Amino acid sequence: MPIVAVSMTDYDLEELESLLVEGEFSNRSDAVRHAIQALLSQHRDIESANGTVTAVLIALYYTKGQGHSIRAVQHSFKKYLTATIHSHTSDGRCIEVMIVNAEAEIVRDFLKKLRAQKKVLKVEASLIGGSH
Repeated sequence: MPIVAVSMTDYDLEELESLLVEGEFSNRSDAVRHAIQALLSQHRDIESANGTVTAVLIALYYTKGQGHSIRAVQHSFKKYLTATIHSHTSDGRCIEVMIVNAEAEIVRDFLKKLRAQKKVLKVEASLIGGSH
């Protein structure tokens, strides 16, 4: 297998190490492979969708400093948003939960624009209705 280097925050590394200590995975590579497989599965679901779909998008991002325009991205897709929730994590990060009802291609574009924001740590997407 090829070897790939991955940069991550100290916090994420500590969390990864705790998974190893708890016996969830035998080593870091197994944990990262598992995470990548989950991401690829989610990506395949979104990419294979067609027609009108309903999706839940969850974005986790840093609040401090500049570098993200979550609100601007939301604004440009506002006619497709049926609900949004903003909350804060215990460590001071922000979470946006967005329910989107649109053509699959629009949902894919929205998702890509959210992920392109610099301070966004992760965006999860789940299709909850529509054609696959």
